Amino acid sequence: MFEGGVGKLLRALLLQFVALAILAVGVYMARHVFTPPYPVWGLVLMQGGLAALLSWRLPVWWRWIQFLLPLGLYGAWIIQMDPWWSLSVFVVLWLVFANVNKERVPLYLTNSVTRQALRVLAEERAAQQGRMQRFIDLGCGLGGNVCFMSRLPQIERALGVETAPLPYFISRLQAWWRGGEIHAQDLWKVDLSGFDMVYAFLSPEPMPKLWQKVQAEMRAGSVFVSNSFAVPDVAPSQVWELSDRRQTRLYLYEISERPVIPLGDFADD
Repeated sequence: MFEGGVGKLLRALLLQFVALAILAVGVYMARHVFTPPYPVWGLVLMQGGLAALLSWRLPVWWRWIQFLLPLGLYGAWIIQMDPWWSLSVFVVLWLVFANVNKERVPLYLTNSVTRQALRVLAEERAAQQGRMQRFIDLGCGLGGNVCFMSRLPQIERALGVETAPLPYFISRLQAWWRGGEIHAQDLWKVDLSGFDMVYAFLSPEPMPKLWQKVQAEMRAGSVFVSNSFAVPDVAPSQVWELSDRRQTRLYLYEISERPVIPLGDFADD
């Protein structure tokens, strides 16, 4: 019934109303056992909890939104927040997380330990292939990876694409100051054939579609690197487990002329 980003938004709103209806029935029944009135903060917590539980089929960040939305509204009512402040907060959040509704990809930032791992990978590949590498970050966020990679002697070109307005603006400023190229471009419209290293830190949602794009466009001898999110049913060439606080895993997929066979094809009859 509900499909796509807008569909998930409508479903989330509907589930909030369902949670409110369940809560209303519960409050009505509870008056026979517990004498009203009931603390408003408790009802707000129950509303958020019910909405989060009812949203179990939505991505995990939607469940957090469902839980926090009633708390945020209650907090704004308590402090009598000016409506203009509420609008400002909404605009800032949209500027940062504009891609969540369309692509179901929140803003994840790559840490310094992961960047050092990318540096090592670039060094290894440049030594093996005897030439400099071309790097692209699909959904580059604030542009830190692109700027870092652009300064490595093994990198011929470092490019990032980003469509969320505020991260794009910040990443452009960083690239102007520290180096690299940033483009306001949809990652699905980027031609990957010109890059040796393709990096993505997205979410589980787009990985199957992205893998199809990788297979169709990337050249033999190049590598696709996914931070934290593996391609479903496809065995990575390597998995690098990093020593950072969140124990990051980098999934490396070497691209060869020979097509990659999904793991499911090896299942027993």
